[in-house]
Amino acid sequence: MSQGVKADGNTQTRNKSKGQDAYHAPADQLFYMVGKGTILAVPREDMPDLLAEMRLLESVVESQQQATSHLKSCQDKYIQIKQGDYFKPEDRVVLSESDSAEKLESEVVKAQSALDEANNALIEQMTPLTQLSDNTNHISELIPIQRRGGHASAVGFKMTYVRSQKIQNHWRKYRLTSQADTTGGDDSVITQGKVDWKKLKQQLTDISGSTSIKTDIPWFDDWMKLEDQHKELFQWSEHINENLQIARSYQSGGEHDVDSLKVDLSAEAQLMRWSYGASGLSGEANPFKKKGAIKASGHAELMLAEAKASIDCYEPPGGYMMAFAGMNLGMLRSHTILSVAGGIGASIAAELNIDAEFSGSGAKAKGVRGSSRNRGVPGKQTVDMSLPDNSQGGELGAFIGGQLEATVAGQVEWKSPESEKFEPFAKIAPALAAQAGIGGEATFKISYAGGKFRILAKAALCFGVGAKGKLSLEVDGSLILEFAKWVAYQLKNADYGKLDFIDEEAFEALSEIIVLAAQYGESLANYMYETTGIIKRTAQGALADLQNSLESASERGELVVRINSDPDFLRYATPDAKGAIIYRLMQTNAFDNLDPDNRTTDYSDLNFWRFGYMTQRKRAIIRVFTWVQSKKEYENIMQRIKASTDSSNISVHEGEEELLEFLGRGEMPILSSHYPENLISFYKSLRNKANKGDPIIRNDMEEYLTQNDISNDFDKPCFNSTQCLLKPESRIA
Repeated sequence: MSQGVKADGNTQTRNKSKGQDAYHAPADQLFYMVGKGTILAVPREDMPDLLAEMRLLESVVESQQQATSHLKSCQDKYIQIKQGDYFKPEDRVVLSESDSAEKLESEVVKAQSALDEANNALIEQMTPLTQLSDNTNHISELIPIQRRGGHASAVGFKMTYVRSQKIQNHWRKYRLTSQADTTGGDDSVITQGKVDWKKLKQQLTDISGSTSIKTDIPWFDDWMKLEDQHKELFQWSEHINENLQIARSYQSGGEHDVDSLKVDLSAEAQLMRWSYGASGLSGEANPFKKKGAIKASGHAELMLAEAKASIDCYEPPGGYMMAFAGMNLGMLRSHTILSVAGGIGASIAAELNIDAEFSGSGAKAKGVRGSSRNRGVPGKQTVDMSLPDNSQGGELGAFIGGQLEATVAGQVEWKSPESEKFEPFAKIAPALAAQAGIGGEATFKISYAGGKFRILAKAALCFGVGAKGKLSLEVDGSLILEFAKWVAYQLKNADYGKLDFIDEEAFEALSEIIVLAAQYGESLANYMYETTGIIKRTAQGALADLQNSLESASERGELVVRINSDPDFLRYATPDAKGAIIYRLMQTNAFDNLDPDNRTTDYSDLNFWRFGYMTQRKRAIIRVFTWVQSKKEYENIMQRIKASTDSSNISVHEGEEELLEFLGRGEMPILSSHYPENLISFYKSLRNKANKGDPIIRNDMEEYLTQNDISNDFDKPCFNSTQCLLKPESRIA
């Protein structure tokens, strides 16, 4: 129960024995109602009901906060056991000897259930609330003026909350408006963003001359004569201003610049402070000192006094396994920043769920009735993107305050097998009008438009199990290499079957971008043209240029040098791109025989002594094949040894026959390069099925054959932090 509303007979007796009865116990219990600029006098006979309301609201909020904190504690213990280097030494969780991964898994599940119960109890009290634009029934923040003769400094400071419908019409109200202040309003006690005790005291002095207040509250003048440090309102202003100073160290950038710090007395601010458990401002109860208020899904940097928050979430903790049509394709998570204000901040904080609506001009989110959402232990969840979204829940209008929404920015990240850490490969973006209809009810679809790869997905891709709505992601030049890498690993995880979530034009565009970058030795980003049609025409033109001139022979020779000198050059090329590059290497004209890059002049190179036609060119072709990860990929490449990367493929036999003919040109029985025979035996040495979860490595290395079918780390959670590449463009005031 709030100390500020404690009313028992022993308080007055105890204070009298200490000689602190500077005034007599009043007939009324008074509060300063923040946001209304009003002194409220509560009759003694109504206090029991009011105290019960305060206890109820404080109880449901504190229970929810404690359940959230307990879940985060269990998750942290599990994370530390699974990945101890995630925490800095000073942030390590204290583990007991009995703690084990299996035990903590069970505790996490129990803690999630407990949080669901606490959320439901909180939501039950929220449901009758009206929208913030409606004064009928919303959360009201009360600051005590005087505690039945209590000594303020002896009990400290505490605020409390009630629903406005519990404030009776017959309770006397005294409006605080300074005679010297012509503007009035809720900010009349604010100076430079902070509570100004001098202004507040002047307002109290001005109304103390009122006949009404003298009649109703005869002790008021005596209370005003007390020293300031004995007045509860003085303590409130002092504490809240001190904590604004504390909050400075947690805020940076935009509207959280130091100069913007201010106390907000609006209904939105009161709701937000209440939902974060801000009934006390001392010790562990200090909401301004708390980090991690949204503990079940990430961490938050809060500015509660302003009723604003920039919430930085990693969702879900540890990542989840993305599946498509039942096939697991690797670990994903989202790193999002929600710029929230007022009621929406309260909604997200209290309910730990998000109704994502990522359509139109920007990415937005609303709070919904929810649960702890993150079912299962960190890193052990699976989201099948091919399945429709069946999550339940409706908007809680009282929390979103009408049209208040959160501005969302962020990215989707994948756990790269090469680093075992999460890296971003796509950014949350505004949805294009033309894209909104792509795939109809598609739950996951990748296309290409406006010079970027576009990903239309259900919100579960970004927010995990239980999130609602759809979102749009984009891949621009800054992320194209990571995106190409991600696609390469999705192909490998699917053993080079068709990725149904990437439309054919987008996949062809990616392959052609890789081919163009390889041909000209430039970055992938240089060929992300406005449309797939332009990319296709550019690739066709580049191929035509390779066929008829001295310069084209030289370009082919340069491609040979790039491939032979850089073993990693084509690590992430799609089978289509590899086939198209091999096709280019097989093209010749009269000038190719004269190009020194096609045949080595180095006496120490074994290829110098070999008979055969363009031995360096053949070596480059074999180098392309060293990145093949399975027999299925080999067959895909053979079907794509053609001029275009489009979907009209040749047969495996046709591709292999043409390639073997080229490799066999000029071969002699003695000192031959034996490239045709090598290619045939090479196929037999390939894995029957590509490994899942380990890095793509050359198949002529010993590690290639020793990889397990599925990496031991494939579904292992990861908890590294990353830099968010995209910030919210604006914050909602």
